[in-house]
Amino acid sequence: MTILSLWWWAITAVGVVCILGVTSRYGDIARAQNNADAVALAYVSRDLAAAQILADALHVTIVGTRTDGPVVTVTIRSGSLVATSSAESG
Repeated sequence: MTILSLWWWAITAVGVVCILGVTSRYGDIARAQNNADAVALAYVSRDLAAAQILADALHVTIVGTRTDGPVVTVTIRSGSLVATSSAESG
C-alpha cells in the first residue's frame, strides 16, 4: 500500500463519518417535526389534554400553544430541537 492510498482511505472514512452524522441529525429534525404535527392534530381533533397525553407518550414537551380561530399552533421541544406545527379544525 502506498501513502497515497492510505490518504485516500483516511479521507473516505472521514467523509463517511461526516455523512452519517449529518444524516442522523436530519432524521432527528424530521422526527421532531412529525411529533409536532401529531401533537397539533391531537389538540385540534380532541383538546389540550389529549395533546399532552400524546406528547408524554412521544417523550416531547409542549412549550407553547396558540389558538387563532380554527387554527391551533403547537410548539414542542424534543431533546435540543424545537418544532412548530399548525392544524386547522373543521
